[in-house]
Amino acid sequence: MSKLILISIKEKYVRKILSGRKTIELRKSVPKASPGDTLIIYTTQPKKAVTAIAFVKNILICTPEEMWLCHKEYLGIDKVSFDEYYKNHRKAVGIEISEVFQLDAEILLSAIKLIHPRFSPPQTFKYLNKFTTLRDFKNLNI
Repeated sequence: MSKLILISIKEKYVRKILSGRKTIELRKSVPKASPGDTLIIYTTQPKKAVTAIAFVKNILICTPEEMWLCHKEYLGIDKVSFDEYYKNHRKAVGIEISEVFQLDAEILLSAIKLIHPRFSPPQTFKYLNKFTTLRDFKNLNI
């Protein structure tokens, strides 16, 4: 059974994902994800909203050097920022993304908090229950 994963991504990288210029989202830790799992993309400040849905194509795990050498054209990041992100890390994780869909109407954090007042966006990822999430989304009346 596929998983539903809420992932926080900076706005500048979400724009690159939506345009197709970035197809690998970088992380320092390995998500509990498999090909076919659904990613709910939460765009961080200043937007603070769920803005897109995508699917996990593959999980890449290698050294930062190998990640850059083999996948730099898909990372949507410059070499200086990449090196800073993985400074003092021996492992690079890439979530290869496919089939990205931008939502017609963003779901603002403030709307989510109407249903779940204690909700806070994840630093990296949060695993969601599909049935509860769909029920709650319906209750937002968007």
